[in-house]
Amino acid sequence: MQILFLGTAAYEGFPNPFCEGDNCSAVRGGRCESFRLTSAVLLNNDLLIDFGPNIMAGTQKSNVSLFNVATLLVTHSHSDHLYLPNFGFRKIPYNRSYERLPVMTVLSNSTVLGRIAEATYYDPEKTVLLEASPFEKMKVNGYTVTPIPAVHKAAEGETPLIYIIERDGTSLFYATDTGPLDDECMERISKTLTKPVDMIALDATMGLLESNIFPYHHSFYQLIDTVRAMMEFNILNDGSRIYAHHFSHAANPPHEELEKLYASHGISVTFDGLRVEL
Repeated sequence: MQILFLGTAAYEGFPNPFCEGDNCSAVRGGRCESFRLTSAVLLNNDLLIDFGPNIMAGTQKSNVSLFNVATLLVTHSHSDHLYLPNFGFRKIPYNRSYERLPVMTVLSNSTVLGRIAEATYYDPEKTVLLEASPFEKMKVNGYTVTPIPAVHKAAEGETPLIYIIERDGTSLFYATDTGPLDDECMERISKTLTKPVDMIALDATMGLLESNIFPYHHSFYQLIDTVRAMMEFNILNDGSRIYAHHFSHAANPPHEELEKLYASHGISVTFDGLRVEL
């Protein structure tokens, strides 16, 4: 499984273009890894996770095409993960290869699918909408996808999702935009797995906030606790690659500082353009 991170930031990007706080100011003029677009990930050039407003910039930054994407997983309806005008890029007259463009299956919750279906940019000839059910494995275009309910708040009545994605004996747990999962959820995840996941990209939005009262994202300290708990539930083991992912400018320093911080716990840090092969 080839994994490419097209973006690794939270909603406001990093640096926030309207912010001159310590973190944003430190990033400007620094290493390119510290400049982050909104989060999106491409697997094997044919599966995309999330479809936010920076998808064009992310593909240009990493010099890749999304032409072969046949599967789109959307975590939830927040605009940094679902930007409906993106679907227009696949339509006539904006796409000169429309006839050859693969049909794209979109897997998500009912709220996301409803918004896509109602959008001007929706093209039923090239788009299949498939509703995800928490903890139910689904076969989609050669992948096995297990949706997991996230601890997150989006639209009223919406169930935000994180995903375990398996193919050819390897697995990625994409777990961003979630707060810490409870033991019951961990137990259910463990029961869906035949072995610990090969890699996890885990929400690290709230950074170095020592007291994170916002329940819908992880701080650095909560991420460490979640990794420990996932080890105990055999979701992760010593061979799993663990990445902190999805960074807000509010409490995260530049990339090189994050690398040192997380490395002391055996954890890596994502950056835009990062490629991982499992």
